[in-house]
Amino acid sequence: MVGGRLCYRSYFIHSIVLWVSLHYVESSSGKRVIHKNVGDTVELSSGLPTENVTGAKWKYKEIIVADKDIPDNAGVSKRSPFKDRSELNQENFTLTVRKLTLQDSGDFIFISAINEKQRDSVTITLQVHEPITKPIIKFNSTWISSNETCKVLLECSATGDVSYNWTVGNQTLTGPKQQYIIREQDGETKFTCTVFSHISNKSEFQMVKCSNSTQQEPAKHFFLFMGVAGGCLVLVIIVSIIVGVCCCKKRHIGSDTNDLTVYADIGELTNEDGTSSTMQPCSVYETIDNRVPTVKSGPQTVYDKIQLNRVRKPSVSPYQDVS
Repeated sequence: MVGGRLCYRSYFIHSIVLWVSLHYVESSSGKRVIHKNVGDTVELSSGLPTENVTGAKWKYKEIIVADKDIPDNAGVSKRSPFKDRSELNQENFTLTVRKLTLQDSGDFIFISAINEKQRDSVTITLQVHEPITKPIIKFNSTWISSNETCKVLLECSATGDVSYNWTVGNQTLTGPKQQYIIREQDGETKFTCTVFSHISNKSEFQMVKCSNSTQQEPAKHFFLFMGVAGGCLVLVIIVSIIVGVCCCKKRHIGSDTNDLTVYADIGELTNEDGTSSTMQPCSVYETIDNRVPTVKSGPQTVYDKIQLNRVRKPSVSPYQDVS
């Protein structure tokens, strides 16, 4: 009886240890890296034998994203960040993920067991990249009169995580920016820039000729700038002329209206006798003259006034009348 209990307990402990090892122990047997572009589809395969597999699951960032024991949803976990665009093959346990994004980059770990015995896990690192574009070359050639050569400054640019190579004749240079010396007798020199990633590569070239002149590329930019500046200047002049003409017209109309008002006000002045002077005066001066009051006849000096006030009264004496 005691021996049966010990056997049962030993079997139970063995089962617990096997379950724990299956779910948490991840001894790595190797690591692979897969590179894909945004929007691509990837198939993650462990490369392990599939016979007598009793347990198989995929983990991504500590999340179980697929398990052979999940009965529905194509073996994909509901917690998977790409549950609507992935599926698990129930025969070879390959995990397929579609419409990849940059956020899908990371480690995928395959955990499996054969006849309830844990196998070494397989780690696959997925790196999703942006598609590279055709490179763009910018250059600047400067004539050096001291040795009659040209110093060429080159810059290559492209989108995505890429590396740069330059090819000039038989030479290969690395990096997005380069400085090169060419001579006038070399004629046209071909500069080729190649951008490449782990998935693809693209190239572009530029022909540069050394000549006794100023910078080639800035010259084109200078003429373009001058053309745009000249067009803007002409536009500003035209707008200024239109605004000036409109202002002059408004000012002229306003001055005419003010003149008519002044003459009307002056012309409607009334004399002292109550009659309007608008019928007679034809100028401002005549209108102002009509406002001067008429001088009455009478003494014009103080002396005259005094003499007029000294008129003698009629005498009542007969002697005075006789004389």
